[in-house]
Amino acid sequence: MAVKTKPRPKVRVTEADFEKLAAIGSASRAPMPGASLLLEELERFSIVSDTDRRAKFVRLGSQVTYRDLALDRERTVRVGLPGEANVDENRISVLAPIGAALIGLAVGDVFRWEGSDDRAREIEVLAIED
Repeated sequence: MAVKTKPRPKVRVTEADFEKLAAIGSASRAPMPGASLLLEELERFSIVSDTDRRAKFVRLGSQVTYRDLALDRERTVRVGLPGEANVDENRISVLAPIGAALIGLAVGDVFRWEGSDDRAREIEVLAIED
């Protein structure tokens, strides 16, 4: 019997971010787990106007506090483009699995995926700052 998993939460993206993410995802030639996850999520995004600030969700440049539910650990990171990643400054790329998982989520959303090591990963968004 197959294990039943909950559907992934709704993901939103601005028009400008969608264009950047689509370009990054399609340009990623090497088999990278984060790039694969980002490409999967690109198909699910609901595109919103760049000027619509009513909906609070993780955008490029957002600072996000999330809980890794498997490790029961909180972390705050800023999600950005690959060239902006810097471990010392807690800046992660959307091509990193966690970055690809966070983009488009809202506070309270729980996102599950299988890591490249075949282990289940699960995160919950706790706070978002633009």
